[in-house]
Amino acid sequence: MKKLLLVVPLFICLALGAQPRGLSSREIDVSGPISVIQPLVELPLPSQPGHEPQTVAPKIWTPLQSFPMDVMLPAGKQIGARFDNLSLDAERYSGFGTLLPQSEVAVARSPQWIRVQLQNTLNHLHPDRQLLFAELLNNAPDPYVDEIAFCVATASPEYLNSSFALPELFLENAQKLYEIDNELDYVEILDFGSSANGGDYYSTTRYWKRDAQGQLIQITVPRDIYYWYLVNPKITDEIAAYIDPNIIEHNSSHSNNIAAPPEGKFWRSYIYDHVDGDYPVLRDTLTQCQSVYNRDGSPGDVIRAITWWINQNMSFTSNNERPHQPVRIYQKRFGRCGEYADLSSAVARIALIPCTNISSVSTDHTWNEFWEDGWVSWEPVNNYLNNPLVYENGWGKVFGSVFEERSDGLFTPVTERYSEGVATINIQVVDADLQPVDGARVVLAIFESSPRFDNEAYTDNNGMVSFTVGEGRDYRARTDTSFGIYPAVAGTYAQLVSPSVAGETYSYQFQIDAPLPQPEIEMLPLPDDPVQDYMFTANVVSTGSYITGKSLWDDIDVLGTKPRHYKYSSEPSTVRLLGTDADGALFMAMYNLCYAYMNEGPHLTANAEFNIPVGQDWYIFADNSHQHGNTVLLSGMIELQGWENAVDDPQVPAAKFSLSAPAPNPTRGETKLWIDLDTPQKLQVSIHDIRGRKIRDLDSLNLPAGQNPLVWDGLDSQGRAASSGIYILRVKGEEHQASRKIVLIK
Repeated sequence: MKKLLLVVPLFICLALGAQPRGLSSREIDVSGPISVIQPLVELPLPSQPGHEPQTVAPKIWTPLQSFPMDVMLPAGKQIGARFDNLSLDAERYSGFGTLLPQSEVAVARSPQWIRVQLQNTLNHLHPDRQLLFAELLNNAPDPYVDEIAFCVATASPEYLNSSFALPELFLENAQKLYEIDNELDYVEILDFGSSANGGDYYSTTRYWKRDAQGQLIQITVPRDIYYWYLVNPKITDEIAAYIDPNIIEHNSSHSNNIAAPPEGKFWRSYIYDHVDGDYPVLRDTLTQCQSVYNRDGSPGDVIRAITWWINQNMSFTSNNERPHQPVRIYQKRFGRCGEYADLSSAVARIALIPCTNISSVSTDHTWNEFWEDGWVSWEPVNNYLNNPLVYENGWGKVFGSVFEERSDGLFTPVTERYSEGVATINIQVVDADLQPVDGARVVLAIFESSPRFDNEAYTDNNGMVSFTVGEGRDYRARTDTSFGIYPAVAGTYAQLVSPSVAGETYSYQFQIDAPLPQPEIEMLPLPDDPVQDYMFTANVVSTGSYITGKSLWDDIDVLGTKPRHYKYSSEPSTVRLLGTDADGALFMAMYNLCYAYMNEGPHLTANAEFNIPVGQDWYIFADNSHQHGNTVLLSGMIELQGWENAVDDPQVPAAKFSLSAPAPNPTRGETKLWIDLDTPQKLQVSIHDIRGRKIRDLDSLNLPAGQNPLVWDGLDSQGRAASSGIYILRVKGEEHQASRKIVLIK
């Protein structure tokens, strides 16, 4: 009831604030039928020697503002554009956060391949935190921009919104990578492009190894492996932070030893440089190596050197303290398999070798894999190297699931590398109407007198998950959704296979005893619009999706919420386009219901035109409320178009021109582009900020046919340097107009 009392005054204010747009006689649409109120008479035109009757130029729809839709759209959220009736202008509308101008610049400065994820993360930050990390990216020099952009983009908003996340850690992390690279002979960082040139630039590493015949060869690390498993400052469940190595880490919060520098230390710098008595120094150990891994068994490679170094610095035992932070593990100098695995991943990444943690939770063990033209099993504490079946054949372990744990909490099955016989378990989750449920959590357990957690996964858009499991085990499972569970009794599991047989595939369907919640959309007829003046057009397509789940283990949940992880899928998802007024947008955001004046979809591709009536604000947006949990990847455009004068004579082809891309872009001052004219023309050139406000009018230009240069010096109409941000350069000719985006960085 309280919500209704709050909403009603808002509706009243919206209604009182809606003012009709003023009309002039030339704006009134006279193309429809005429009702005769008074007999018409023909009036002769006054005779004016030397003047011919003037023809009225016809009108066409012309793009005024564009809103690219290259975005990640979470389940239950909307993104699009809003038309402001008072300013006669449009702005981006988002149901899950809005980018600041500084963030727009930061996204544009980052590599193309990470921009969508970076935008998604920044959108979920508080304005002060968003500004903090946007300025970090805007001020970062090459060659560090791509590494910082990736680390910010893939960090959880829960972490970045907290005081634990310090921008200087991201900068130090990137700087230390290149500093270490300069000191090591077996590896080099390769930079393909830079932020100065823009585009799809990236970095990776190339290193030397010996093959089975003892020949030295070079290997280049794939891009995604470089960033996820080498650059990333987060290993598994710890908080990426500066740590005071001398403070005992609480087993419950794992955050009490977080401290700002100089007391706080970052693992990549601290472990590489630290000198402590007679213990070997990691820098000295690494700088003596000439190859990463010698498959011929010869000594002197980095992997064997790190194995030696870890065992010189660590003892396999434990007390009550079980730290997650590599800095504290190193300072404590003893632990069990969990501490060894975390420290091994950190040390390998310091050595510029991609590394990750491997876990078998149901058999209570964890170890590592490093990347060397493929993933290689590795456990320094036992001197195991490239011997994945040692646990099954040497220890007698009968594995259930074995999985790799990415730093954001995503589990990827790798059981087939550690078990001689594996089976496949497929589970589909559906609702009461047998409709697939996306983003449902499925928990797999092994039964040994009672269920023991083995693995978990989240369903794709078809409601499917798949587990690769070991043979000879009794498996059970359950599923959780926002609207129901299966089995219906909380905490219980459904019996699957017992025992599993190698080579077999088992398929099951879990049905939730409730329908998947769907948005309530009531269609209303569009109000009469006496003026043809503005229109929204939309063309969006799903280019993929992200299976979206919550991290099972992440120390940041000490703040009360679990962060999400995203698994990319090339399978597209459906999307709906809605056109509505301010009330409809508010109800959609708050109650998942909408009084819509346009409803297209849900389809993989959605196209629509929405003629904007006079008198109030209007919205057009892509909606993902029909999904249960997964995020849709969208590409496309929403445009605000205006009804403007066209060519005087429709039989005469319009005089066109084209604009080149500005260069440099981003720019720190002056930027240049070329105008290619079909015929000589008079052009109007203006500069606008991202909100559409004009900051400078250039004089009219009378240009000849052909290519003509145009330079903007980065100044506004008062001769002052424009601040950092995104600007639109608009060129309007006699019968044609075009615009280009310019990113200005100070």
